[in-house]
Amino acid sequence: MMRIEEMTSIEFAEAVERDPVVILPIGATEAHGPHLPLGTDAFQPEAIADAVAERVNGLVAPAIKYGQHSSTRNLPGTIGITSSTLRSMIVDILESLHRNGIRKIVIVSGHSGSVHMAMIKDACEDVVRRYQMDVVFLADYDIGKGLQEEIGAGPGDGHGGMMETSRIMAIRPDLVLKNRTKGEFVSAGYAVLSDPERCYPQGFVGDAAKANAQAGKRLNDYITDALTDLIRKDLGVRE
Repeated sequence: MMRIEEMTSIEFAEAVERDPVVILPIGATEAHGPHLPLGTDAFQPEAIADAVAERVNGLVAPAIKYGQHSSTRNLPGTIGITSSTLRSMIVDILESLHRNGIRKIVIVSGHSGSVHMAMIKDACEDVVRRYQMDVVFLADYDIGKGLQEEIGAGPGDGHGGMMETSRIMAIRPDLVLKNRTKGEFVSAGYAVLSDPERCYPQGFVGDAAKANAQAGKRLNDYITDALTDLIRKDLGVRE
């Protein structure tokens, strides 16, 4: 595995000759309750990208650590970008990778807000229509949901809850506070709110007190395995 940002221009050019898959981690700088760091959504896909790239002899592109936010945009520490900026950024990066000879790209988002995801998908579709590229896009959290019952997270677990807290405890335990509680989501129905953060009174959803590093490692390994298999199947990568 090699991170593109750590390579020289010559090293990168040589690596491109073997037609590698490039993994682009997309995160966010966003409030995740009182117990998790603002970089939670970036730490997770970065760790997965590094682990998967190691297995498939791929390259990891510099992470994008800003995203589009709705429900947390007014909470302290959330630093977001507009949906149009996010879309343009993805298009620009994919076009630049294409100019450099990259033809296989996997985008892994650690932030899965609906508008955020829609903008990235739209950007990917735009680029795929115009260029000869294979692009895979997903949120690692969606894969992790396959273990929700096994690790005891419960059906109501979500943003900053047991699953995310456990994963960060396995990746960056030094950044997870010990005083963890339970957060709830209060539905506003179909109303479009100017202050959607009121739906998250504690700033997170789920029982973070149940989080543990063992569950986090199990989740991270599970996601790594699933994404590695997907790359080998859908992109024909055998290394």
